[in-house]
Amino acid sequence: MQIRNMTYKQFFNLIIILIVLFLEPISSEAKEPITFGKGIWLNIWNYPANPDMFCEHLKSKGIDTIYLQISRSNTPAIKNPAGLNKVIKSAHERNIKVIGWTYSFLKDPLSDAQKFIQAVNYKTPDSDKLDGLAADIEEVTNSRSIETFAKAVRKSVGPKYPLIAITFSPVLKRADPRHYAWKTIANNFDIIAPMTYWHGFVKLRSEKGAYDYTAQTISKIKEYTQKEDVQIHLIGDGQKTSREEIIGFLKAASDNNINAGVSLYPWYTPKEHQVETLGKFDLSDN
Repeated sequence: MQIRNMTYKQFFNLIIILIVLFLEPISSEAKEPITFGKGIWLNIWNYPANPDMFCEHLKSKGIDTIYLQISRSNTPAIKNPAGLNKVIKSAHERNIKVIGWTYSFLKDPLSDAQKFIQAVNYKTPDSDKLDGLAADIEEVTNSRSIETFAKAVRKSVGPKYPLIAITFSPVLKRADPRHYAWKTIANNFDIIAPMTYWHGFVKLRSEKGAYDYTAQTISKIKEYTQKEDVQIHLIGDGQKTSREEIIGFLKAASDNNINAGVSLYPWYTPKEHQVETLGKFDLSDN
């Protein structure tokens, strides 16, 4: 059909289609992963006694995400709903994301998937929800179990819901690709969040040690997944780590262009120097 023979309605519809086609790739490329930002991890044993105070402190230091454990395979899908409701309310009032995580044994991947789905759909009394959900994969790590779990979840939550896999650092022997299904994880999850815990190795307790361990973690994930553009969120070591170690960790993240954010898993609660050092990190350089 030639433009000069179009009716006004046909011409208007054509313009709308062209606008949509032009804008869609741009908005897709500009969208940041849900884990982009700076976060602190909490497990089911250390929910903050005063969520308002805790969230206010994180906000003041430049932290914008809380990673909150909500369950294990041997607990209900939401182990502490009252505590979760309070954290979500306090965090969202301060524009802080709350990403839940569950320790998924994957001995029964379909049961774990069902609990994961329940958590995705969970609503607080104020009809609020978690901003995302991650599965900690440490127990059963074979390809079949991981894929069964991930596909069952994906079928329920749809293609756009960001699935996050918490993994070992591939520097560890237990994460060798011969028995840790890196390719399967990369093919079924949107974001890989390696536990980058260097402090357990005495020789790495320095800025350089943390830097090297982090850089190796990033490099090996790309090698084992065979995806140079894989989205990686680095979980840094907060187990009594020093300011210098955290700086080394963050410098490695920056130098290697980490694309899905950084965070710290503290020893029970984060130390002030850890929160301050993380909060000062400039993600805009990545």
